[in-house]
Amino acid sequence: MALDTIDAPAKFERKAIRPYRVRSGMFAWMAHRLSGLALVGYLVVHIWGLKALSDRDAYNELISSYHGAIFKVGEFMLWAAVVYHMINGLRIVLIDFLGWSPHQKRLFWTLGAVAVLMIIAGGYPSIYALIKHFGG
Repeated sequence: MALDTIDAPAKFERKAIRPYRVRSGMFAWMAHRLSGLALVGYLVVHIWGLKALSDRDAYNELISSYHGAIFKVGEFMLWAAVVYHMINGLRIVLIDFLGWSPHQKRLFWTLGAVAVLMIIAGGYPSIYALIKHFGG
């Protein structure tokens, strides 16, 4: 017996294109990778800046430039990247080694709140210096 063929062209159903929803797990993954790349970039720039240690005048000029407003913003962003990367790394360790996978979302938000508190507490000197610099 031969196979039956369909003479009429097949109709394709068009599915509505739905935007991808970034949930807490995907955000944590993306932010962890981006903060890691930012820290590697900072490390490269920091090591490049250490070459000024060989010349006293170059070192003093470099250090005096670090008191500018843009560097205070950079310090705050560096602190935020370090804290987020550290706290999210702790979350990954808790999930992988202690098996806290059913509580991933709650753990993300709890440690996120801890990270925000740490960023505010540790970033206060940089923010205060910025406010003082602009006359506030």
